[in-house]
Amino acid sequence: MPGLQSGFRGRIFKAVHAEALRRKIDHDALHDLCTERFGVHSMSDVTDGQLLSLYREWTGKTLRNRSKLPSRGWEGDGIEMVSGEELIALAQEFAKRQLGPEGQRNFIRRQLRGRDEMRTRKDFVRVLGGIRAMNRRDGK
Repeated sequence: MPGLQSGFRGRIFKAVHAEALRRKIDHDALHDLCTERFGVHSMSDVTDGQLLSLYREWTGKTLRNRSKLPSRGWEGDGIEMVSGEELIALAQEFAKRQLGPEGQRNFIRRQLRGRDEMRTRKDFVRVLGGIRAMNRRDGK
């Protein structure tokens, strides 16, 4: 079951199992449901899309496929680029504090010790962690 080791697939399985338990469906009944509905022999053969459709049908919600931020103290090579989705998340955190472009630039400069532009993912993680910590402290 190597697929279960990936973060998103594991989140889907946990969400489907949790919703099944809320509906009083045990693992064996869930297995039977997937076998009947999707024609698979094992739960690990169910695709992410099939699991998402089942979860969406039960809850009316969906799970977003988002990458995890590195844990505190992460020391990667630092040359990984930041995605657009991550920049949107950063903009939303800045919006919670109602920081304009100049305020954002000043905050980034303080976090990056003088530089006012994020060049790598490591820079992004440092800035996002700082703004999230401030928002958490202020209850935003």
